[in-house]
Amino acid sequence: MRDLKDYTLREWANAAPLSHRARRLRNLAIDALYAGRRATGQEALVAELSARRDEVLACTIAFNLPQAVALLAEGMARSVPDARLLVCDNSSDREARARIAHLCRERGLLYCPMPPAPRPHKRPNGSRSHGVALNWVWSNLIRPSRPRIFAFLDHDLLPLAPDDLAARVARQPAYGMVRHGERFGGWYLWPGYSVFDFAAVAHLPLDFGTDTPLTLDTGGQNWRVLYRHLSLPDLAQARTREVFLEDPETGKPESYLLADQWLHVGGAGHRGGGAAALERVRAAYEADPQGLLARLMASVRTQAS
Repeated sequence: MRDLKDYTLREWANAAPLSHRARRLRNLAIDALYAGRRATGQEALVAELSARRDEVLACTIAFNLPQAVALLAEGMARSVPDARLLVCDNSSDREARARIAHLCRERGLLYCPMPPAPRPHKRPNGSRSHGVALNWVWSNLIRPSRPRIFAFLDHDLLPLAPDDLAARVARQPAYGMVRHGERFGGWYLWPGYSVFDFAAVAHLPLDFGTDTPLTLDTGGQNWRVLYRHLSLPDLAQARTREVFLEDPETGKPESYLLADQWLHVGGAGHRGGGAAALERVRAAYEADPQGLLARLMASVRTQAS
């Protein structure tokens, strides 16, 4: 929640600080409850991760889109082969879970079938649910295995050029795409593209949940425990651009986000009729994987900060 000085008299009169505190305590209780749940094969997975702790561990939270996981895995095998991809499956659809598990077995990817999360609401907030899943991975897989470098990547992200994730944090504790709150001065790294030096953050109670009172989305809780103690002007940050691909059906340009040289399809679960946007990106990538980045850069519009 915000610093107490940042609440207006009207918000105090409406008991907003108490409401925000109560919601925060509820979220902490849910996270603690979920952190105690175990995944099938978790102990063996942690043992394997521990044996490979010198490798870069790239974690993605899969959700109902096997084709997104397949494209991310293909792109990483081509452009980021030094990173080990861990697919943490938070899918709500049983068939999607089965397909993602099969895909990971076929491609030799690390796979974790995440346990079902507590759902205080029938329609949970997507950002909040993502944060709960990330916190489970941090508590149950990353902290116990202690990888030298770890990254969180969205499942609908695609690297279009070689990248060295370890080099991103060679001189700083964390790297990624910076997002700012609407007010109150807070900022955070978008957990869809963020890299961490484990030794630099191992002692911190990282929390990848939202901080709605501070207008910070998924990952915003880390503002208090990590980011506010860093000098943002001194940090290397991902460069983000708005880029465009033509929709072959309509002929109209469709907007995407490019973070460094990683393409984020964005809204792949719902935009353009299901996974249609993801399919358009996949087709363009498979037709010309090297030329796709050049096409996107030709359409670039630097995103306003």
